[in-house]
Amino acid sequence: MKSRWLFLLLFVISFCSLLISLALFWNQGIFADDYNLSPELVCGGGFWNGMDWLRLVFLFLLCLLSGDGTVSKRKNY
Repeated sequence: MKSRWLFLLLFVISFCSLLISLALFWNQGIFADDYNLSPELVCGGGFWNGMDWLRLVFLFLLCLLSGDGTVSKRKNY
């Protein structure tokens, strides 16, 4: 029971982090479009643009794994 609450807390934190990152990524795209810039220029280069995408992927995977840990029923022996 205790681990289920930890997975739930982890899920809530990771989901909020994912939403914040998506909102910032969306605003970055709007800024780049409004000022006729490229996302690579706004991020500081191609490497950091890739790291931005990788952060979104990792947060999404963390949400999936923690959500699975929250809803799965495991027997504790």
